[in-house]
Amino acid sequence: MFPINVVEKETNISKYLLRMWERRYSFPRPERDQKGERVYTSDDIEKLKLVKKLMEEGYRPSKIIDQALPELRELSKSFVGTKADTGSDIVVLIATPELESDVLNALENHNVRKVIVINDRDDIQKLNLH
Repeated sequence: MFPINVVEKETNISKYLLRMWERRYSFPRPERDQKGERVYTSDDIEKLKLVKKLMEEGYRPSKIIDQALPELRELSKSFVGTKADTGSDIVVLIATPELESDVLNALENHNVRKVIVINDRDDIQKLNLH
């Protein structure tokens, strides 16, 4: 369970907006801890991120906020390659093959276009960066 300040940081959705959506749309529906403070699940955080992404694509919160997490995941897949996805053309070069798995895991939720593992000088020449 995560407190509201962590959710705000993870989703880039302000505490004010989270509380407003809670009142207006009945989502998120945080539980309360022993002190009465709002606490959220990892599914809440994932859904909030998806709702935010879909809103950036033009969806209104009232049209998507009631959808289940699997439906939102599917809907967000349809936007690969559109404006939300074109904000950054990040290419990651990994010079140490032993780190490939760790780097791929770290980049799992980020908008990375391509990951290239560099083992030797031949790999660098194959990049055609000129």
